[in-house]
Amino acid sequence: MDIRQIRCFVALYEEGSITRAARRLHVVQPAISQQIKRLEAHHDVQLFSRDPHGVTPTPLAHEFYRHCIRVLTELERAGAVLASGADRFSGKIRIGAQASFHQFVMARALEAFRERHPEVEFLSRDGYRSDLVSWLISGDLECALLSTTQDLLNMQTRDLSTEALVVVGHRDTLADRDLMRGNELAGFQLVLPSRYKSMRNLIDAQFGLQGLVLRPQLEIDSLQSLLHVTLRPGWLSIIPPMALSSELFGGALRSVALVEPAIRRKVVVAWPRHKALSAPVHGFLDILSDILAGIPGVEISGRS
Repeated sequence: MDIRQIRCFVALYEEGSITRAARRLHVVQPAISQQIKRLEAHHDVQLFSRDPHGVTPTPLAHEFYRHCIRVLTELERAGAVLASGADRFSGKIRIGAQASFHQFVMARALEAFRERHPEVEFLSRDGYRSDLVSWLISGDLECALLSTTQDLLNMQTRDLSTEALVVVGHRDTLADRDLMRGNELAGFQLVLPSRYKSMRNLIDAQFGLQGLVLRPQLEIDSLQSLLHVTLRPGWLSIIPPMALSSELFGGALRSVALVEPAIRRKVVVAWPRHKALSAPVHGFLDILSDILAGIPGVEISGRS
């Protein structure tokens, strides 16, 4: 048994298809089949039953999978230990994040990281939560920053931060206010993300617990476009504080605390269960955490 056979087995077990497993490992389909056949023949066992619709793991495969995950995880961690001994990182980082991160925070963290580690090639992608999870599963991303842990059964997660959502609008609209109660929003024009966004579902759920129903006049998923709308007199929105910068629109926007309900959003780092985060990713997350710690309303997990 060698590491290639273990990687092929894990990919086939998780994908349930030789075609998808080959695509994930960037190899041809016969290579997957050959490695699995050699593994089964060497130990005189059957790990998968085959049919025209794909493959199904046998009971033995379920047990073997749990051990393989531990082997691959420890292998990744061992590599990370060696990489962490270098003063400068190299290689490639592939990180995904939801749009509220990409607006300002990721750009600031990337700039700081590149100054320290210019040899690292960095790929950053934003998208819907479902897209990010799909890219994690396919191996297109090493990790992703997500606002919930729902539907992450094959992922490891680590809490990154918690933040209190704020009400944002033009500084004249929010003049002389330090906070906004949920029932007061009915007196303003409201723009929110659509229900395709996890943040909107969180907002609706928390308002529902207070017996309140939000009826936004506009629903816009683009964060940049949503913030443009709030420049108009009388328009407000609810966003995470990390999505707002004092430099945006010449400082014309202002945020105040949202209460009754106060809504907190947790952000986690997610990555495939059979992998460990590389040393460069750990370095980037440290820089990102330092930047987040400087944003009012954001608390970094594990820091007092």
